[in-house]
Amino acid sequence: MMVIRRFFLLFLLCFSSTISAEQKKSFGPFDVHYSVVNSTFISANTARIYHIVRGKDRALVNIAIRKNLTDGSSKAQKAIVKGHSSDLMRETPLQFLEIIEQDAIYYIAEVKFYDEEIRHFFIDVQPDPNEPAFRLKFTQTLYRDN
Repeated sequence: MMVIRRFFLLFLLCFSSTISAEQKKSFGPFDVHYSVVNSTFISANTARIYHIVRGKDRALVNIAIRKNLTDGSSKAQKAIVKGHSSDLMRETPLQFLEIIEQDAIYYIAEVKFYDEEIRHFFIDVQPDPNEPAFRLKFTQTLYRDN
């Protein structure tokens, strides 16, 4: 089980940056890393463990928050992560799953899409429940995996 989880984390860290260039946005001391990848890039076994539906028309939104420390290093940060995705006609809520692995914390949500669809993502990230959330907005064209 731990090997599969480590593989999943390694997958997200490696493939998200090569398949769909990982991006980052900074909010004060927090860096929010985000990417969207086709769900078929994860193995069927990993998808089963995390109850992820794989398909040519499904993608995974990956969000990871790092807090920058005064010594120049950073650490994984838990957060409340909520959001939705939209196209020209419909809005789809994103249900994020928190995954904690040793020194990594990331949030995964599934989204169904049409080939060559332009999706707009609106994600609220709240590292401190006593402070307002940060609004992360980005747009990405999604392509079916052939």
